[in-house]
This record gives sequence, structure tokens and C-alpha cells, in this order.
Amino acid sequence: MKKDRHHNKPDASEAPARHSGNVFLKRTNTVRAGVLAWMLKGEEVTGLEAVFKQSTTRLAAHIHALRNKYGWHIHSRDVAKGTKDGRVTWVKAYSLSAATREAAFAAGARAWIEVVEAAAAHRRTQVGAARAKARRLNAKRVDPRQGDFFGGVA
Repeated sequence: MKKDRHHNKPDASEAPARHSGNVFLKRTNTVRAGVLAWMLKGEEVTGLEAVFKQSTTRLAAHIHALRNKYGWHIHSRDVAKGTKDGRVTWVKAYSLSAATREAAFAAGARAWIEVVEAAAAHRRTQVGAARAKARRLNAKRVDPRQGDFFGGVA
């Protein structure tokens, strides 16, 4: 007999309260805040766009948190996209409804979006330092069991 994959799922009485959103994230220098700000401005978000605009491959995780932890009513739909190699593929596109956006702007979204965008602009000034730090961290992560396979580490 198969186990129920959702045996630890809380029932409706234990589930987080759903509301109309307007819960702006306190940390404004995060990818999650950037994704929310992006949707509040009326844009539709797909995973590939998130890679290029937010430098994340984990869009679905951020959408899940915005829905379940912060209560945002995010719509999703499947969209057909043509690929460079001639195929058609289906991707999820996420957005906020006009009503949700209106309520958010009435609650101060415009000022919050400006703070998020300023934090992102500041973070972009640190790209060189972040890349240098990543190189140093990766250089330290050579597995000693690999011998000299990765450049002379014995």
C-alpha cells in the first residue's frame, strides 16, 4: 500500500491564514522581495525571466513562500514558448490580479517597491566583490580525495 504523500499536511484549521496580501517583506534586499515588487508593477514572471532579472533558478520556491507564508494571491497559468531549437515548451507564468495590486498600492506598495529597487541597485554595485568572493570560496572547496585531478592537490 502506498503511503499518502501528504500525511503531514495540516488540515484547514491549521493552515496559515489566507488574506488579500499587502504583507510586504521586511527584508527588501532579497530575491523574494524583488519578485514581489516585479509582480506588483504588473509584470508577469516566468522562471527563465527570473534567471536573467533576479539571478535565481528557484522562482517556484519564492512564489510558494509568497503565497503560503505571506498570503499573496498569485495567479499562475501555463504559457507556450517557442525555443531556440524549434520546439514549443510550456512554462508557468505568475502574476497578481489588478484587484490585489490596487489593494497593495493603497497599502503603500509604491514606497516599498522604491525601497526594494534601491536595495537591488546597491547590491548590483557589489557584483565584482561577490564574484571574487565566490572564486575564493570555490577554490577552498576542492575535495582532497580527488588527488591532483583538480590542479595538483595531493
